[in-house]
Formats: sequence, C-alpha cells, structure tokens
Amino acid sequence: MPKRPRRPTPEPYEVDERPLILAGMAAWVVAFVVLAVFFRSDLRHRHAEFWLWSCGIGVLMGLYGLHFAKKRRR
Repeated sequence: MPKRPRRPTPEPYEVDERPLILAGMAAWVVAFVVLAVFFRSDLRHRHAEFWLWSCGIGVLMGLYGLHFAKKRRR
C-alpha cells in the first residue's frame, strides 16, 4: 500500500470564547444562588458548605478566562 502525501494542517478557527465563558459564569452564579437559598441549612448540617466555595471559585476562574480571552484577541 503506497503512502499518501500528508495534507497541510488547516488554519485554526478564530472563535470568540467570551459568550461561552459568560454562560459558564452565569451557571456558577445560578448554582450558588440555588444552593444558598434552598439548600443552605442542608449544606450546614452535612458540613458541605464547600459547595458554595466551589461556585465562587468557578466564577473567579471565569473572570480569569475572560481576561485571558481579551488578551488573546488583542
């Protein structure tokens, strides 16, 4: 079987990541509000309040992602 010549690598797509990052941040905020409003006492009772911190970390990582996306677009 003869080897075929390798095709050139295609150029990467230019995609705006900001809407996806914002959607992820919104999901973390919604998760935080739902946990804080409806499940706060259950979280306290089970010593699982770290889930609230997880939501906060998710938002912070989203902010970093926005910063990184803006920097990359320049």
